[in-house]
Amino acid sequence: MNSSDTYRQALSCAVKHIGIATYSSGKIRVYLIEHGFSEDVAGAVVSELIEREYINDRKASRKVLISRTGKKQESRDYILKRLLAAGIDRTVAEEVTAELPSDAKTCYQLFESLGYTEDSDEIRSEMINTAVRRGYPYELASSVYGVWSQGLC
Repeated sequence: MNSSDTYRQALSCAVKHIGIATYSSGKIRVYLIEHGFSEDVAGAVVSELIEREYINDRKASRKVLISRTGKKQESRDYILKRLLAAGIDRTVAEEVTAELPSDAKTCYQLFESLGYTEDSDEIRSEMINTAVRRGYPYELASSVYGVWSQGLC
């Protein structure tokens, strides 16, 4: 089989896999490699599919971001890592995270979504620990908690 046949076969394989779904460039590249195509062929196919707009990492990013709101809100740093793990191109992932609201704002939104209506040492500890587990620095979470708790008065 010559290289153009291999390329067409890889392109067909990728298009069939994508269907009407949204996939990142990295996920399609890995899919093709796992199906026996070389890295060069996979890279060329992914480039063509991006050019044809079958693959759109910004759109794939939105899919990831939607799942990380409310009680699942994460810091910009964690979201960047999550986007990269989802196969989003690094340049696109960095652009997307740069456009997100500040960590202070999203940490406040996280606190709001947790649904607490009172202030106590136990609740403070639980909320700050939740924020830290989601990638927010302790100092920021503590500061934002102070602002959030003032709204209860």
